[in-house]
Amino acid sequence: MFVAEAKNKDLNFTATGNIGDTIGGLMNPFVAIAGILVTFLAFYIQFSFNKFQINLFKHQWDDTQEKYEKDKFENQFYEMLRLHKENVNDLTLTTKKIIVHSQDNTEIVENTFSGRRVFEYIINEMELILIVAIASFKDEGLSDKKLINEAYGVLFHGLHSFDLGKHKFFENLKILQINIDTLNYENFNKSLSEISGEKVSIAHKIDYPIFKGYSSQLGHYYRHLYQTVKFVVSQSEDRVTYEEKRNLLRILRAQMSDIEQALLFYNWYSGFGKQWEDETNKYFTDYRMIHNLYDDLLHLGIKLEDIFNFTSGYRKEKDRENDSLFQSQDW
Repeated sequence: MFVAEAKNKDLNFTATGNIGDTIGGLMNPFVAIAGILVTFLAFYIQFSFNKFQINLFKHQWDDTQEKYEKDKFENQFYEMLRLHKENVNDLTLTTKKIIVHSQDNTEIVENTFSGRRVFEYIINEMELILIVAIASFKDEGLSDKKLINEAYGVLFHGLHSFDLGKHKFFENLKILQINIDTLNYENFNKSLSEISGEKVSIAHKIDYPIFKGYSSQLGHYYRHLYQTVKFVVSQSEDRVTYEEKRNLLRILRAQMSDIEQALLFYNWYSGFGKQWEDETNKYFTDYRMIHNLYDDLLHLGIKLEDIFNFTSGYRKEKDRENDSLFQSQDW
């Protein structure tokens, strides 16, 4: 009995109440602060996670948007490429030939050609006009560029757009035009020889109406071709790199024959399409739109190296050992 009372006396906490209150009073602020810190930490973790998710979503959205814009750009390019092919296919030209069956039996045969082959006839006509231009202006000391300007003007607009009395150049062309219109190839060759001062026989290549003008066909063709190139070049290089642009324009140029590129050169050099290569646009140099052109395709003894700087002044693709201005430089 005595022992039990002694133990109960040892377990009596009534005397320690003040101490417990003191300890509790001292610890409560720390516990509260700890709770606040834990709550803040949980909130901060949640905030950081939410921010991470937002940034991740934004990054994914930016990537998706960038891919969408790039896909949209490429789709539009290929649509423009398709339209370019249609423009080429829409080109037409009709030839006329006299077939002699006997002395009293002749036949006029007409054939209509379309598509890329039409450019062959156009370049033949350009060559013919240049022959006449060289002979007609020989005493006036015109530069090659001015001669091409005069010739291309007739090729594009047609002889009917000029005053025949303005210069013998136009009168000489009219004589040849009449010979072709009447299918008098013998007189055509004779007249051309008299005009040029040399024996010339090219009537076999000129069996179609000449000097009528190709503005209705070439005008649309060149406008669309120019807009296609401009569309690619004008893209920000943050989205479409220079190398990617060159790749797409290489695809476009692959649709163009060497003769087309020669005519494109005449279009530019004549001044009619001067925006192809100027202080602002470098579509021939930086972007190689006439890369497959070579000297033998051009007349008047024109040398490309006299017009373009073969060694510097134009952009090149990265990590490409040989990126010449013209393919002929590698021959």
